[in-house]
Amino acid sequence: MRSVGQVVLCALSLVADGALAFPSPGPADTASDAGTAPDGGTPMAEEAIESEQPEPPTTEAEPEEVPGALIDPDLTGIVVKTGPATEEDLKRGYVTFRVRIKVDLNYDFRPITNEEDFVASSIPIGSQLRGPNLNFNAKQSRLFFEGGKLSRLGPLIGHVSGDFYGEGSSGGDFRVYEVYAAVGPLLTGRKWSTFMGLESIPDTLDFQGPGSMLAARREMLRYGPTLGPLLVLLSLERPEPDITLADAEAEAVRTPLPDVAAALEWSFGAGRNLRVAGLARWFSYYELEGDTGDNALGRGVMLNGLWTWAPSKWRASAQVHYGSGLGSYISDLTGQGLDAVVVAPGRLEPVTSLGFYVGLEPQWTEWLASTFAYGYLDVSPPASLPSTTLETTHYLSGNLKVRPMRSFEIGSELLFGRRQDQNGRAANAVRLILSTRLFY
Repeated sequence: MRSVGQVVLCALSLVADGALAFPSPGPADTASDAGTAPDGGTPMAEEAIESEQPEPPTTEAEPEEVPGALIDPDLTGIVVKTGPATEEDLKRGYVTFRVRIKVDLNYDFRPITNEEDFVASSIPIGSQLRGPNLNFNAKQSRLFFEGGKLSRLGPLIGHVSGDFYGEGSSGGDFRVYEVYAAVGPLLTGRKWSTFMGLESIPDTLDFQGPGSMLAARREMLRYGPTLGPLLVLLSLERPEPDITLADAEAEAVRTPLPDVAAALEWSFGAGRNLRVAGLARWFSYYELEGDTGDNALGRGVMLNGLWTWAPSKWRASAQVHYGSGLGSYISDLTGQGLDAVVVAPGRLEPVTSLGFYVGLEPQWTEWLASTFAYGYLDVSPPASLPSTTLETTHYLSGNLKVRPMRSFEIGSELLFGRRQDQNGRAANAVRLILSTRLFY
């Protein structure tokens, strides 16, 4: 194995000789901005193909040409490229770098507290805020680094990606989005929860997407073998309970066990699948001074489907979920303290919720597409909470996206949101987004 210095010197010599050139961009990633941007190798990690370690090329052999990449026999045949990796790259071993630059101009016709993401639960009711508001946002821009190769246990893949939604004085600090390693069907790291359907999320220009959507990234240990058309997933995920305490200074939350998620996904071909998933969570709290405390079980089920019409590339998707204690997994309920509530001393009660969304994504022409989505969320918090606690949200969006070239897209999206509280009071919000997305 050559040293890092030798590898760097080799690369520099190739640059000097003009042998290293960046490839033309691959197909742009069309995953939703609602937390579903390019997944960097996930299909290879989840649908691993058992194979023997390939033999490295001999130093006497001529470098084999790979589109968009550099092959150097002295580097044991590793592919260095930009854009998404292919199965052929995986057989040789690869390192890839990808970038998505996204800039949005958001114009709110009516007030909404979150000026960057269209979160229906953040619509103010009875607020003194009024009038239109304009905001720019580039935090959704993302960097992807990935490497992989075949091993005797299956594909070995490492992935790191990040965006600029981190907290800090600048308001746009770099944040780790996903970081994981996968060997065959085993995966460990931070990734989207097993209790959701990532592939079917509508491709909205709004980063948030339908507020009723299940959307959570967790540190996890996951096992996911593929049995013919059936993908089986079982994961232990980091518990992040979001509990409303009666007295935050006198009570504390404990996490005795990990969240357990399981899913079965049946594939009907490319872009066509049906997934059913379940989740179990354990909540616990206690008083700092005293013996009072309680435990509670949260649980839920989810059904998710995606269907793509091959000739036209139109897509339709839907998701429905129901359960108790799912708050921190639901887009609109994150940070609302609605996983569970201490309703009385020594009594912890999970919050019940029901949500669904539907999406339609017409592909009008090769360069012109749209996405239409609607989501509805209903929450049943205990009566001990204030009457201003969230009860329902509605999310409606429609966009038009133009892709004049494979790696560049511009679009416009109109969004409508409605929030209603337990006391029956409600308010609406309307936002117009002008967006640009560049992939390479």
